Amino acid sequence: MIDPRTNEIGIAAASCTYNCYGIGKIVPNMGAVIVQAMSNHQAREKGVQLILAGATPGQIIQAMRDPAFDPERQQFAVVTIKYIDSPGTYTGDSTKIYNGAFTSNGISVQGNTLTNENELKIILDAVLQGQKDLLHISEILLKALEAGSESGGDKRCGEQRATSAFIIVAKPGDKKPYLNLSVFGQGKGGPNAVVLLRRKFNHWKKKN
Repeated sequence: MIDPRTNEIGIAAASCTYNCYGIGKIVPNMGAVIVQAMSNHQAREKGVQLILAGATPGQIIQAMRDPAFDPERQQFAVVTIKYIDSPGTYTGDSTKIYNGAFTSNGISVQGNTLTNENELKIILDAVLQGQKDLLHISEILLKALEAGSESGGDKRCGEQRATSAFIIVAKPGDKKPYLNLSVFGQGKGGPNAVVLLRRKFNHWKKKN
């Protein structure tokens, strides 16, 4: 997600895996790339290279669909400041249902192994409402994760919803993201990682 007012860029995710932290990368003041499902490091780095080169999200997605990156088991998302009105996504045909993506100006919401087909729309609506309410990008991302959790989360987790989650936000001048929080390794049947991430975020916010 890109905040068009500040050019801050943020990414966030939750999953019923040990750790989903490494699925995305932000290039401050330029864009961000996500490679999830069976996350592929090489595809993600290709996306970063092309963001730095000024390619369009569509061009970046096309390059990441190289068969060498096993794209049919991947889910890609790219947003860039230069082409903020045209985010790019791709959901491979071997990713697990419910799966899919929604985009809006500077926004990409995508998921797989979801509990129901309405989750992604609910998450997108939470993001758009957050923008309408002029919330900070970090708060919008947390509310998006919470909306996804409350509407079902990862179907592998049942009522727990997620065992790992993260949020990362970078300002234009950052050499590294100023907000970088994660929760991982929660045992099955334990606390919801999204709830734990919210607690971490609230603690971080008090200190900053």
